[in-house]
Amino acid sequence: MDELDGDDLRDLLVDFKRHLKSKNKAPNTIDSYVSIATAFVDFLDLEGMSRVAQGLTYRHFEHYFAMMVDRPNMRTGKPLSAAYRAKHFRSLQQFAKWLYTTEEVVDRNPFDKLTPPDVPEELPEVLTETQMRKLLDTTKGKSFENLRDRALLYLFIDTPSRLDELATLQADDPETGEEGSFDFEVDVAHVMGKGRKPRDVPFGPTTGEALRRYIRARRRHPYARKTTAFWLGRKGALSSWGVRQIIYRRADEAGVRVHPHLFRHTFSHRWLLNGGQETDLMRLAGWKSRQMLQRYGASAGSERAREAHRRANLTDRL
Repeated sequence: MDELDGDDLRDLLVDFKRHLKSKNKAPNTIDSYVSIATAFVDFLDLEGMSRVAQGLTYRHFEHYFAMMVDRPNMRTGKPLSAAYRAKHFRSLQQFAKWLYTTEEVVDRNPFDKLTPPDVPEELPEVLTETQMRKLLDTTKGKSFENLRDRALLYLFIDTPSRLDELATLQADDPETGEEGSFDFEVDVAHVMGKGRKPRDVPFGPTTGEALRRYIRARRRHPYARKTTAFWLGRKGALSSWGVRQIIYRRADEAGVRVHPHLFRHTFSHRWLLNGGQETDLMRLAGWKSRQMLQRYGASAGSERAREAHRRANLTDRL
């Protein structure tokens, strides 16, 4: 097929992004889908393959996924994980579906002949109580940064919230009187989850106390009346990236390996370990399916089994 006879996939990426926005997808989801679709189009160029959408078949995607098996991670030099390849599969599946069902530029969905890669079951990594104490110990003191970071860490530890959900929290607006993201009458934070779906996440008294101390300090911040963003830095409102950097900096100070999502892993693991209801965890975490629930259930079950074995072990008492 001549290049002039069809739509260029690179041009269609712009419309794919617009389509995702129209479906009210979260910004991070949009960025992920589009960046992965762009990587696929770049791959076609590198391989000298046509970018005409009308000529796209499952073979193009099959070739791409085969390349991912052989290509090492540029940072670690290790093979790309099955989970990473599965993420690309799911994202490109949405791209192909859009090309077929919405734009109708392909005669059939290329993914009808493809199967996702097998992802080995891996128990999620979680933080220990000692590691969490070390993190909190780095925030001792009354400086603005210490009060802010202590409140931030407590909120990460005390709720199964995502990074973006906590980074976009809002403070009360002193000009309009509009309430922000917190209700301290019942100790809940109003977060905006995936798909722009709001939900309430409760927190405990200690977290509430840390938040109130930060709020008092925030009122004296130079940018307090210039923005309703809850988390403030020296130059104003903190972005998700800014909040992420706080976590990494405190982790370095504590000598603990941490990434923001690890707090979500830890909360979910400990909730199930301590007998919390599965349906309640799904609501708190904002999960629509039980897939993640089963993963954390396996993690908590393994720890319960180890503890049961310790109690039942006869050899140490013989």
